Amino acid sequence: MQLRLLVSLLCTVAFHICSAQAIALQTPRGAQLDVIATFPPGQGPFPAVILAPGSGYHMTLPILEEVAKQLAERGVAVYRFNWAYFSKDPRVGRPSENLTREIEDMTTVLNHARRETRVVAGRIFVGGKSLGTGVAWSLLAANKDLRGVLLLTPVCSSLKDGTVVTEADENYPGISAERRPISFILGDQDPLCSVGVLYRFAASAAGPVRVSVLSGNHGLEDPALSGSEKDIAKLRSARLAGALAAEFVAQYAQQNAP
Repeated sequence: MQLRLLVSLLCTVAFHICSAQAIALQTPRGAQLDVIATFPPGQGPFPAVILAPGSGYHMTLPILEEVAKQLAERGVAVYRFNWAYFSKDPRVGRPSENLTREIEDMTTVLNHARRETRVVAGRIFVGGKSLGTGVAWSLLAANKDLRGVLLLTPVCSSLKDGTVVTEADENYPGISAERRPISFILGDQDPLCSVGVLYRFAASAAGPVRVSVLSGNHGLEDPALSGSEKDIAKLRSARLAGALAAEFVAQYAQQNAP
C-alpha cells in the first residue's frame, strides 16, 4: 500500500494547535482514498477513531466535521475519509454489492492508523454515519482488538405499506453477543431509523450501549425549518452529536477492554 502526502493543515483546538493532514491511501485493489487525519496537540500516542461517511455525506460535512473537532479536543485522533467511489465520481458513484469494497476502504484506513506511532493500537474505535455505520459494524465484528463503535444516524428500520419494519438485526448482527461499548446517535424524525425500534434493539446488547436522540431527520436537520433557522438548528445538532461522540469515546478509551 502506498501513501502520498498531499498537504498539511493547521486547526485550532481549545487554544492549542492540532495537526490535520490530508493524505491519500491506496487500497489493495488499487483504488485511491482521500483521508483527513487530525491529531490533538502533543506527541501522543493517542486513542483514535476511524470515521466513515454516509453514501453521499462526505467527510467535510457538518456532522463529521464536528465529531472530528470535538474528539480532537478530548485527546482523540480521528481519521476521516471518503469512499473510493465517491472520490472517483461524487455524482454517479455508488457503493458495491454487499459493501465489500467499502469494507476494504475502511480496513485500509484502519491498517494505516495501526502503523501510526502517534496512535495507541489497542485503543482504536470505528464509527460512521448512515452507510458508514454498517461498514464500521462489519469491521468491529472482524477485528477483536477494536475498542468500540460509534454509530451516527444508523439505518435500523424502513416503512413498508405504512408499517415500520425493523432492519436492525440485518444491518448490525450479533449485538446480543457484543460486549464492547456501542453508541447510537440519531434524529427523532429519521425515516431510516425509528427511535422505538432502535431502543428495543439496543436493549439486547451484551455490553454498554448508549442511545442519544437529537432533533432532526437522517441529516439531523429539522424539515419544518427553512433559511437561517434551519442552518442554525442543523449546526446545533451537529455540535451536540460531536459532544456526545467525544464523551463516549473519551470515557471508554481510558477503560480496559472488556
